[in-house]
Amino acid sequence: MTKLRRHIDEMRASVTQTATGEQSLVKSLGDALNHVDQQLLRDLRKVATEHEARRAVIFNELQALACNIGVFQPPQEIGAIPQQNEAHSYFPAVGDWRQATMNLNYQDEFEYHLNGKDPQH
Repeated sequence: MTKLRRHIDEMRASVTQTATGEQSLVKSLGDALNHVDQQLLRDLRKVATEHEARRAVIFNELQALACNIGVFQPPQEIGAIPQQNEAHSYFPAVGDWRQATMNLNYQDEFEYHLNGKDPQH
């Protein structure tokens, strides 16, 4: 009977030692997974921040492009005298967009948007 008790005590000590070792391993695995999760979260936030920065740059470029569309006047023909009081058609008939842009008077447009008044009247 004492021999059986001794074996039971040895088995209990062995199981306790194994359980303690496994608990330590599980805790280490949990810590390692938590560390990997935190690193992944930092990397994801970094990628998101870089993406937002790239989007902001692209958006600013698009805004600048939109602001600059139509800003450059086509070169005047040699010998052409600009008419100051010439009426301009803002909505020409179907045709070439290049010709339509030549019909625009940007000063009138500027005054219209600045003063809120129709430049033709």
